[in-house]
Amino acid sequence: MYGSPTGDKLVTADGELIAAGDTIRVFNVHILSSGTKSFVTSLLNGGAGGTVWIKETGTAGTGKTIDYGVNGKLFTNGCYVSTPAIDGVTGTILVTFRKDLA
Repeated sequence: MYGSPTGDKLVTADGELIAAGDTIRVFNVHILSSGTKSFVTSLLNGGAGGTVWIKETGTAGTGKTIDYGVNGKLFTNGCYVSTPAIDGVTGTILVTFRKDLA
């Protein structure tokens, strides 16, 4: 069963979007890349050591939105966002998600 919308979260560093153990759906990701190279981000199920369920690449020097449809992508054990700086390229990720009810 879907829960009430949690909303959007702006992610600028590695960290948990929702704690491990909770179920969420990610509906879209907007990646803002700095510099002249593309920025890569990963969303992992189960915390920092979890399994990569989504890996997306932004567009250099601009934004890119990736939409996962009306049902979104289900993360059954929390969601950890990895935002590694590669070759000095950093980025910001805006994630739209909803925590599911138990």
